[in-house]
Amino acid sequence: MTMWTSLDPADVTVEPGARTSARLRVRNTGDTVEEYRLSLVGKPSGWSRVEPDVLRLYPGSEGTAEISFAPPRSSDVEAGPLAYGVRVDPRENPGARDVLEGRLTVTPFTETRAEVLPPALFGRFRGRARIAVDNLGNTPLTASLVVRDEANRLTFDVRPNAVQIAPGRAAFGELVVRPQAVRWTGAEEQHRFTVAVRRAGDDTALDLDATFDQRPVFGNWLVVVGGLLLTAVIAFVVLWFNFSPKIVSAAKEIRASGAPRPAPQGDGDELPQAPPPSEGGGGPTPGGPTPGGPPPLADGGPPPADGGGDQGGGPADGGGGAENPGAPTEGGTDPGNGGAQPPAPPATAKTLPPWRQGDARDLVVEYAQERLAALDNACDLKPGWTRGVIDAQTKASLVCYQRTVYNDGIQNGRNSAALYETDAEGTLGRATLTSLWSQGIRVDQVKYGSTTWQTTQLMAAFWWAYNREFDDHDLQVGRLNAQYGIDHFRNNTSKTSKYNDNVLAHIKDYQRAVGLPATGTVDGETLKKLVGGSVM
Repeated sequence: MTMWTSLDPADVTVEPGARTSARLRVRNTGDTVEEYRLSLVGKPSGWSRVEPDVLRLYPGSEGTAEISFAPPRSSDVEAGPLAYGVRVDPRENPGARDVLEGRLTVTPFTETRAEVLPPALFGRFRGRARIAVDNLGNTPLTASLVVRDEANRLTFDVRPNAVQIAPGRAAFGELVVRPQAVRWTGAEEQHRFTVAVRRAGDDTALDLDATFDQRPVFGNWLVVVGGLLLTAVIAFVVLWFNFSPKIVSAAKEIRASGAPRPAPQGDGDELPQAPPPSEGGGGPTPGGPTPGGPPPLADGGPPPADGGGDQGGGPADGGGGAENPGAPTEGGTDPGNGGAQPPAPPATAKTLPPWRQGDARDLVVEYAQERLAALDNACDLKPGWTRGVIDAQTKASLVCYQRTVYNDGIQNGRNSAALYETDAEGTLGRATLTSLWSQGIRVDQVKYGSTTWQTTQLMAAFWWAYNREFDDHDLQVGRLNAQYGIDHFRNNTSKTSKYNDNVLAHIKDYQRAVGLPATGTVDGETLKKLVGGSVM
């Protein structure tokens, strides 16, 4: 041996987010000048360092280096003991290499976040919501879900009522809210309730406030219509009894006189034919053929020359539309559509994607139309389309977009080309919506701590990538996001969102699901997956 080494202390403890250190001593026991290179091995090496990392010692001299440990306060750093080593490599005598072993103990910490989706429920007989619980600590979490209302006028059904969550993961509970008394008539009544998320072994609870708006079974419009019908029936009965004696009297006189009844007289003309039904139905003429040969679309790199409609120019409050996400705007002049819009056919709202040609009008389809109209390439949707429904013109633009994204991924590798794995051509499904929402996002626009419109786009894209099963209440979130997108492209008002720990956790979940390293940072590979339509 040409050296002597010592690690003091060999066992240290550190809290996540704090810093601690140990000291390494190296003595040159040889008879020549030696240079020793120092490096860390093991799990803590990613957030630890040695200073200095090179010691140059004369024979018989001794040098020291400081090993500092600074684990981040993150669920990625497991609680408990972690083994590590310090490797000492002599330059002149590589055969005398030595590795000193130590142990670092990371203390546990807990951090829980939860939310009710959506926080405002409405219904006549019941309302449905989901309780999302995120474990941001570095130890497993067991939490109970308890729901209560102060007025004791609601009943609740939570399944499951307790969840177990690994560090860095999330769990969901299904909540059904029912009023104890049915409200037949009158105005809506709002009930407030609280969801308490209580960690096992902790007396404190995380309280989430929510509301349930109970609607009457018979609304005011039905009372008005019923009153009008009752008035009409009373008027008919009064008129009938007033004219009935005259009719009976005339019949008796005819029978008494024995005179023949007069035959009805006419002018001899034939009855006119009814006009034929309108062939156009008031809608626009379907668009031309599908555009061919479009240029490649954005896949997370620089946006089109004019921003593709993705640069928010309005205030950060998101504009209108958040109050009633399920009701699209009717008629009027639409700057993004080039003029007055013909009315869409009335039908029941769709509750399960994908949307196809002939489906009922929906706010999600209207967002896709606004996004296609702002592409600024050969696939953009030209004016004349019917708002909220997939007409012939919208379908042609949608097919062009899907083919372009797919070909760009297959031929150029600029996206994952996964659109057709879940979506049929010409339909608006989860993969296509994920791709449309992620168009135009750049890596430098979605950084931790920033508040941007692009973060709102990113979370909307994740929403369609995550959800595989839907009901009316699930689609409320999708339609709320659609209204944000419509306001952005049509009114230049942008709903901004903050890139916080919750967004970071969603990014990690998506990256794990599509086979990427779970870094929690939006990079080019993550955007390629989103633009290519890779969904869970």
